[in-house]
Amino acid sequence: MVIIKSFLPVRIGLSTDTIYIKLAVGGLVVMLNGVEYHYLPAEATAIHVNRETGEVENKDAIFVFQHGKKVKRISMYELLFSSDLLIHLQGFIEPYSANKYIHHHGYEEIDILIAQLEMDNIRRSIDKALDERDEETFYSLLKML
Repeated sequence: MVIIKSFLPVRIGLSTDTIYIKLAVGGLVVMLNGVEYHYLPAEATAIHVNRETGEVENKDAIFVFQHGKKVKRISMYELLFSSDLLIHLQGFIEPYSANKYIHHHGYEEIDILIAQLEMDNIRRSIDKALDERDEETFYSLLKML
């Protein structure tokens, strides 16, 4: 079992589809069999997360950890499967997620908000039609209420 002791990325990069979480020396500390190992940027240097789904994309990446002269190589898949890395990742990727707003509010609240904005727009258009004394537009807008 891999236990994440600390997770502090050095930089977060963005593209249209992916969030790149760049790690520095010691930025990821894990416990393996009661021994603390520190991340070493020998192979994989970043975690790639899909902005739309929140899924880690580079599951085949190998991360190197060191304790003294001992070196351990752990795949991203193993880190995801046998640790709480996803929980640690959430706090860093949530602000950059493409569908962040929907996660917090849900579709029903968004639909209600859009309906309210449409009604407000119709009411403003009715006011404008009254100001301009445009009877035809006024009556057609009234039918929309």
